[in-house]
Amino acid sequence: MSRRTNTRGRPWCVPTPFVAFAAFVVASGCETVVTEYHRRPSFYRMASDQELVDEYVDARGRRVVFIEDGPLPEERRKLDEAATAREEAKRLERARIRSEAIRAGRPIPPEGLEPEEPKAFMAREVLDDGSVVMRALLPDHVLANTMTSLRNQEYIQLWEQVVAESTKREYAAQGMGVEDFVRYCTKHRSELMMTLNRMSFGYYGGSDVILDRLPDLSVRMRFSNKIASQFKFREIYVVQERDGLKLAGIN
Repeated sequence: MSRRTNTRGRPWCVPTPFVAFAAFVVASGCETVVTEYHRRPSFYRMASDQELVDEYVDARGRRVVFIEDGPLPEERRKLDEAATAREEAKRLERARIRSEAIRAGRPIPPEGLEPEEPKAFMAREVLDDGSVVMRALLPDHVLANTMTSLRNQEYIQLWEQVVAESTKREYAAQGMGVEDFVRYCTKHRSELMMTLNRMSFGYYGGSDVILDRLPDLSVRMRFSNKIASQFKFREIYVVQERDGLKLAGIN
């Protein structure tokens, strides 16, 4: 199961990251620390030939912190306050509707009922009828679902729910299909499990597993040179599709 990728050159000149900033003053004892927050697009990290720092102290003694592709702290505070105000207004409106219905002796309409608590996300869910539903919002969900499917030898479910549509099209273009996929997984199951286990172990910490965001917005998880030679499969590709992240290939 493989994925072919196009290699694109990286620009050697990276624009200055100081796109927007906010400064905050924090007093600690007799010392005042000024923190500047700067917005930095995440693609700067991809385009840079050098490792970019996330924060540093400048010559003036100011702490400079970079925020990638997200709101600055003051912007986040305002967004949170606005969201809280909207929720409070909705709560008061529901209470008004309930009160009017009760006074009038009518059933409470749906818009007056409190919303149900959102269902917790489950990457893998076993339904009452025994069927399995797999979802992925993060790359590690794809790792976990793939690993569990291989362990349980649920190759059909893996193909139908986890494998990317683009990969299925590549199979079809070569005159292959789910039967060939099942044979491949059966033949290489042990080696695939070794790679997935080690990827999962190193996903959140250490330097043995590296995550690359590629120009086509896919994610490549790969072993560092230090341990790559220990594995037959060394790279895992994940792509975003309409219903979540999907497995594009394992090389």
